[in-house]
Amino acid sequence: MKEKMFLSMLVLFLGFSLYSQAPSTETKPVSKLNVTVKGQVLDSLTNEVLSFATLRIATSENPDKPVKMLSADEVGKFQVVLENAGKYILSIHYVGKNPTPTPFEITASDKQVDLDKIYASDINTLEEVVVSAVKPLVKVDLDKITYSTEDDPDSKTSTVLDMMRKVPMITVDGEDNIQLKGSSSFKIYMDGKPSNLISNNPSQVLKSMPANMVKSVEVITDPGAKYDAEGVSGIINIITNKQPMGGYTATASAGVNSLGGFNVGLNGSAKYGKLGFTGGYNYSQHKNPESDSYSYTEYYTDDAKRYLNQNGTSKYSGNFQYGSGELSYEIDTLNLISAAFSRYGGGGTTKNNMDVVAQDINKQNIYSYLQAGQSESSWGETQANVDYQRTFNKKDELLTASYRFSTSPNDSESDTKIEENVNFPESWRKQFSDASDVEHTFQLDYTTPLAKIHTIEGGAKYIIRLNESNSEHNIYNPNDNEWTRIQSNNDEFKYRYDIFCAYLGYNLRYNNYGFKTGLRLENTKIDAEYPLNENQNFGNKYFTLVPSATFTYRFKMVHNLRLGYNMRVQRPGIWNLNPYINTTDPQYIFQGNPNLDVEKAHNIGLNYSFFKAKISMNASINYRFVNNSIQRITYLKEFEGREVNYTTYENTGKQNRTRLDTWVSWSPTQKWKFNLNASGSYVDIRGNNNLGMPISNSGFMGDLFAYVQYTLPKDFRVSLNCGGSTPWVDLQGKSSGFQFNSISLNKDFLNKKLTVSINCSSLFEKYRSYSRETVTNEFYTKNENKYTARNFGIRVSYRFGEMKQQIQKARRGISNDDKSSGGNSQGGGGGNSGGGGS
Repeated sequence: MKEKMFLSMLVLFLGFSLYSQAPSTETKPVSKLNVTVKGQVLDSLTNEVLSFATLRIATSENPDKPVKMLSADEVGKFQVVLENAGKYILSIHYVGKNPTPTPFEITASDKQVDLDKIYASDINTLEEVVVSAVKPLVKVDLDKITYSTEDDPDSKTSTVLDMMRKVPMITVDGEDNIQLKGSSSFKIYMDGKPSNLISNNPSQVLKSMPANMVKSVEVITDPGAKYDAEGVSGIINIITNKQPMGGYTATASAGVNSLGGFNVGLNGSAKYGKLGFTGGYNYSQHKNPESDSYSYTEYYTDDAKRYLNQNGTSKYSGNFQYGSGELSYEIDTLNLISAAFSRYGGGGTTKNNMDVVAQDINKQNIYSYLQAGQSESSWGETQANVDYQRTFNKKDELLTASYRFSTSPNDSESDTKIEENVNFPESWRKQFSDASDVEHTFQLDYTTPLAKIHTIEGGAKYIIRLNESNSEHNIYNPNDNEWTRIQSNNDEFKYRYDIFCAYLGYNLRYNNYGFKTGLRLENTKIDAEYPLNENQNFGNKYFTLVPSATFTYRFKMVHNLRLGYNMRVQRPGIWNLNPYINTTDPQYIFQGNPNLDVEKAHNIGLNYSFFKAKISMNASINYRFVNNSIQRITYLKEFEGREVNYTTYENTGKQNRTRLDTWVSWSPTQKWKFNLNASGSYVDIRGNNNLGMPISNSGFMGDLFAYVQYTLPKDFRVSLNCGGSTPWVDLQGKSSGFQFNSISLNKDFLNKKLTVSINCSSLFEKYRSYSRETVTNEFYTKNENKYTARNFGIRVSYRFGEMKQQIQKARRGISNDDKSSGGNSQGGGGGNSGGGGS
């Protein structure tokens, strides 16, 4: 009876009439059999699932009159009950695909007929427009939402950061800061493995990466017990575009833009027998022309130095390179071993000149000077991992053992001169900081299904993380014509984590229901060392239990409802901890805080989604509260005999955030496609300043992104993107709203092997401004940057080779998602850092 109700709902949704199940004219069965017919629908060329394909089942004697009509689910699977014996034909109806008739037979002794995988082939006349017209860009699972970047035509001319603006629940502000569900406390993975490089420099790295390197972006909103406990808002997993098929294939690409940047890349895959390889190399350079910056500060408690004004210019140039390779060997049908190596890296140089004037309460000049400086940064990450995978005769039973090594240097240096000085000491400073993060991770995972609808998973992990920084600060003495080093006990710093984790999880899938729960145990030991002063050494231990639970319900095949709860923790990373004092701007000093503690957050979310042939939608509402969040705090502090704006991190602040996210995709015809990504939230943040006095801030925030694509004759595709945001709120102030727009034109040649893309961003504005305000009981600061926004670019890519077999890769690997992405933390602090456009 339940199966009949389920079938009725499917048929009602599809809008077709339910045909009576009369026996054929030739055969009249004595009794009903209730035979279950199941299978999965796949694309014959790409081997990918055809989500929500329509299926028609008819008898061989009367193929034009269907006896059953149904829809496959989001992973292409279907199941239906037939009551009569006989010969049948199943046909697939999907825009741009041939019907692909599949004959099968039911006999009186059958209880189940498994058609396994059914492949649908393209219609030649429509093969160039089918996928973009109906293939959903977003898919929803038990604990995540996936955005298919490779199916978005704009990925050919955009950066990964540009594509982030389209992903549900992700927002990118005018300074390219990324937030997930309204928070900057999240983790970033690359191919299921955490990337220290991206976590420390998210905006810088992602806007250096061409989007055509990426296959999809996963937003893991409800991380289960198998994930490390850290990442308050969730996890962003960037899946790179490794070719999934065997044989051999490669794609070469190149692009340039009007700002002087360019990129080149070569990516490919090959398979010979049991040995498979996937790899590639990409290099890019990016430049920002000279931009203007302005900063104004009013000090409430100092009439002698009441106002500080800074006016200047800056320009930036940098490079990014990414190379990777993965080798897999199929020992036999049940055993697989794979090894991978990757190297990300880049650097940049910022040159700036700034006029600085300080005035008293009567607007009379107290001192002035010209500050000329150059700062350089270099960052990177090297990873190597080995995975062994053992499958079993029982379907979906899986055992994996993994080891991963990673090292992430993060170095910076600056050269600052104070010249043309009036009542202010002339100086010439040089300083550098060499920071690194080295990890060794050992992991074991096991998954086994029980009675078809149950799955048990468990595992253990041990992480050794070694953070280290070495810094040096030198001042030039013109009288002695020599450099003098300023010694500090913070010049050398070592910070070690030893983390042992164990988890147990349970998954249930029954008809339209899904349930996932688990418990994770984490034991952490911390040792901090100051080699130059052992009296500052300290250590700590803490034990954490992390529960999680997710419930899903799917109805009428295309509607999904998900309710989830999880607790997350956030450990500070080397970016937050580094005690190095950055004095690049003598008015604005920055220093990390090695005494930071772990923060804990509780998340509750309700998500609804539906996917149809022409329209799809995902909407979610989330509530999160944190009691000791890591906040960026700015206050006045004595430094070298004068008061400066001092910025650091503190465990202060209670956050309560309610957020609504909505994503809509509509394709009224094969030629038109519309996307809308919008969110709104209310945040209330309360904490204490450096004097222990209470501070707070609250407000509403919202952002909107719209995308339109139209297919012209001859398969030219034009795309328009536009959007913006209201001001963003944090503990000590807010940033200005922003808006953006871009247009692109794409065309494929030579049977889609050659692709040419032309684009323009900020077509209607040459320059763009972005500002930020910091408000305390001691001072008010406003920083504003004006930079070149308009940019024209062209990109060409060519694909060659042929793929026929699939490369087997380990389905599980190491994922360390337990460090703070410090470069993207809440707040912005005061001071001019080189312009919002860099």
